[in-house]
Amino acid sequence: MSEKLKVLVCGDVEGKFDSLFKRVDSIMKKSGPFDSLLCVGNFFGINNKEFIPYKLGDKKVPLPTYILGPNEDYHVKEYPSDQAEFELCPNVYYLGKRGLYTDSNGLKIAYISGVSGTNTSGSWTFSEKDVTELCDACLRGNPTFRGVDFLLSSQWPSNITSETSKKISLSKNATSDLPAYLCMRLKPRYVISGLEGVFYERPPFRCPSLGDHDTTLESVTRFLGLARVGNSDKEKWIYALSLTPLDKMKLSELLQKSTDETPCPFNFQDLESKIFRNKRKSSTPLQYFYDMNIPEDENTRKKHKKPKIDFDQSKCWFCLASPSVEKHLIICVGTTAYLALAKGALVDEHFLICPIEHYQNSIGQPAEVLNEIKQFKDALKEFYARNGKVPIFFERNYKTSHMQLQAVPIPKNATRELKDIFIDESESQGFKLEILDSHNRLDQVLPPKVPYFTVELPDSMVLYTKIQGNTNFPLNFAREVLASGPVLNMPERVEWKECLMDRKMEENLIQQLRSDFEPFDFTIWRYTKHVLYDQVESSSMIYSARQQPWNYTHVRKISREIFLKITSDSKTGRSIH
Repeated sequence: MSEKLKVLVCGDVEGKFDSLFKRVDSIMKKSGPFDSLLCVGNFFGINNKEFIPYKLGDKKVPLPTYILGPNEDYHVKEYPSDQAEFELCPNVYYLGKRGLYTDSNGLKIAYISGVSGTNTSGSWTFSEKDVTELCDACLRGNPTFRGVDFLLSSQWPSNITSETSKKISLSKNATSDLPAYLCMRLKPRYVISGLEGVFYERPPFRCPSLGDHDTTLESVTRFLGLARVGNSDKEKWIYALSLTPLDKMKLSELLQKSTDETPCPFNFQDLESKIFRNKRKSSTPLQYFYDMNIPEDENTRKKHKKPKIDFDQSKCWFCLASPSVEKHLIICVGTTAYLALAKGALVDEHFLICPIEHYQNSIGQPAEVLNEIKQFKDALKEFYARNGKVPIFFERNYKTSHMQLQAVPIPKNATRELKDIFIDESESQGFKLEILDSHNRLDQVLPPKVPYFTVELPDSMVLYTKIQGNTNFPLNFAREVLASGPVLNMPERVEWKECLMDRKMEENLIQQLRSDFEPFDFTIWRYTKHVLYDQVESSSMIYSARQQPWNYTHVRKISREIFLKITSDSKTGRSIH
């Protein structure tokens, strides 16, 4: 079993930040380091002066801390108005309105901020629409979804205290059917809530399967209601957990029975009927955000916000299963990532390393994806070295939807003062590149969901910057530096659109690059083992495969024929793995 993670969960902070972080410091000194702190309930209070030194950097938050959004109207001003900004101060991150966050260790955290409103979603309320979209974010297009490790909801699920002898009086806030519905759909291992000002640890229960299309596991769910920080009643407000991420656990471990299990407190049919009853009985088709059939005056029309458009993965240029991907640019395909020629390449051997599935950036990707990306990087280092060159790897997680790690070769003698050139150029454009300490990883210094730029130099030094919401980051920054006089001296090739080739020229170049890269292509032998044999057994190549020696040259020939055959079929929409 994988090494367990240590996580702290906390109830309503209500502006008592010094008490919180002093207690966290004390726990870490006594019990060792923890991976993260998850806060539910009201993070801010009436007086939030204690937060100012943390924002200014005078005081330090001891570990990555993730918080939910506001539950009161007067707390809204404490959160960023720009939805792209999630870092409230160093090491304190606002998760967002709703979503699924997977940390660098594989821990899956589903969350919904605020309290349930009547039928609309506001800045501090959520509705059935938010719950439906959260379920879609977790389940849609994910046929192997098993559940989540945490469900964070400031509001308690309705009926959570039923089916157990341990009763408690809830007085401050009404419970809600919506978190209960999320619990049934997402099968969290832990549900964490606040707001009520009391500590309650419910005996474990299992949410039953919801039918043939439910891929989640009937794993044990535990509920924790946490009190307020520093409360006078000495109710427990912080709790330490040790767990292995769900996706890294064996099935037998997840389904193992516990001695104190109770029946599930929720009835899915009742929940579904109460939550969606009005919509399902409506005979008039409604718009996604509001009913277009309702008359509205000019003033009302102006108040409508522009609806947020969900990303259409089928239109992604870089998802291998998307019909929009230009497959003729692909050099080779691994199990979880692929190598392709960059469109409008700076030089002929300017490549992209992309994950096959849709990931926005390199932070928080599964270990198998990161490992294969590293394999591609290592192969490119050897590939470039044959001509006395070294690679520059860079990634821009800004105004992109699919992760692209770009690789550009430069002469070895052009690496002199390369670090200083990048840093000087960044400062001249209004931002600063920081040097990543050798003992740190990128995901330890960059918060989730925050745009960033990073570049890895030939000596493995990594430079990075967080792109602030009000920064107009230059999209061609890396190309500008590499095309400059001290490096490649190609100022005319800064803009990728001016470097485009016609389809025929691209195909000729790709054919040459595939041939040149073959001796360094680690995916060939993988295809031999996992793909080629099945393909050969069912194809017209079976005779030649059995009659000719099974050597490298022959494997390469057959693998290339099969690779070209598969990649040329843009109608299948299937990735090669």
